[in-house]
Amino acid sequence: MLELVQQHIEEELVRLGLQDVLSFTISDLESGFKVVYLLERSWEEVAEVLQLASQCGCCTLPVNLTADDINKHADETAYMSVPRVLAQLMVVGRRVRFSDGSCLQIFRHPNGEVRAIKDEPAFRLALNPHLAAHHLYQRHRRQDDPPVSVRGEWVSVGDPFPDASVSSFAKRAILDHFLILMTHKTNRTFTRLNSWFRRVGDGRLDDLLTQSPHTPVAGCITTFSQDGRLRYLVLTDSSHKFVVWIWILDEGNGVALQVETTDWPVWPLSEWHHTCSTDNSRRNSPSIRSSRGADDSDDDEDGGGESEAEGDDDDDGDVDGGDDDDDDMHPNDGQEASGGSDEYSELLGREGPSSAHTGQPSCGGRGGEGVGVRVSPGIRELREKGQGAPNSAHAPAGKGNKDRGS
Repeated sequence: MLELVQQHIEEELVRLGLQDVLSFTISDLESGFKVVYLLERSWEEVAEVLQLASQCGCCTLPVNLTADDINKHADETAYMSVPRVLAQLMVVGRRVRFSDGSCLQIFRHPNGEVRAIKDEPAFRLALNPHLAAHHLYQRHRRQDDPPVSVRGEWVSVGDPFPDASVSSFAKRAILDHFLILMTHKTNRTFTRLNSWFRRVGDGRLDDLLTQSPHTPVAGCITTFSQDGRLRYLVLTDSSHKFVVWIWILDEGNGVALQVETTDWPVWPLSEWHHTCSTDNSRRNSPSIRSSRGADDSDDDEDGGGESEAEGDDDDDGDVDGGDDDDDDMHPNDGQEASGGSDEYSELLGREGPSSAHTGQPSCGGRGGEGVGVRVSPGIRELREKGQGAPNSAHAPAGKGNKDRGS
């Protein structure tokens, strides 16, 4: 009988497309029947979380679940008492391990309080936080994967900012730890676009910021959102040795964008700077194009990029009539740059938007703070625990592939 149950589980994993994501070690019929029950519901969101975790080196696929994981919930009633995605993360979360020794573990207390990563009051995960009726996450709320807010080490002061969903929080936590504790350099380029660019190409950019945060994005492996204004797009999967992601921040009158990758740019910096364009004729680096299966054959025919006169950016990363003064370009400038509070800037101080500078790619070792970046005390403490060495200096502007071996 146990053999038949195991065979059924394998068939279900294939049916759900999870054969490369999950596996189970089953030693008795009771555990086998629990797994059969677990697989009766979709695992799509958690599969994306595990795939991103694998790409960031936080787990190895397929993740093998044992009796300790399978029995995380006492019974069906306990499993059904929380949103599906949260219930599933309670099963698999401890298998997503960060380099500082912590993991994506979910703790649930008898009073119903839920905590994430650390079983401490400051790490409380608030399900369905109060949101205005017109808030993007309230309008696109999912019962099985609802919005959440968490304070923890991401915010040192002020109220926590909401994530679009439980799975969105999990992906953000993975990328946060990957950026903060990583032992390799990243290359990034930042630019700010005025509101006109939101309408380019039938409003592609505007759609990314105003559509349901759960909407898949063509050419991206996964996407997640925070605070109703910040969206992340991950372009690469675990078959690549590098990670590429884009964040887009709605600034009201304009949009801030940053492309970041653990791969090295192979174009001159002047052309690498153009990769943030919303124009499809502007391609990402050949490595990124390869990861998306794009054809590189037309590069030479395109004439190799556009000049500034053809309408995109100047030296400070601003676009088409933007301010040439670099002083207001940094997203960490609080009210002026981000259009939000200093607390919001503090949130963005984790190797996200605030790691950008003036439109030139920069290299930060171990998630270096960069120039003028404000990092919350919790982030700084987490970095010190994870690295044990000073942050590497950012590479000086004007150096491209020549610095690769240095």
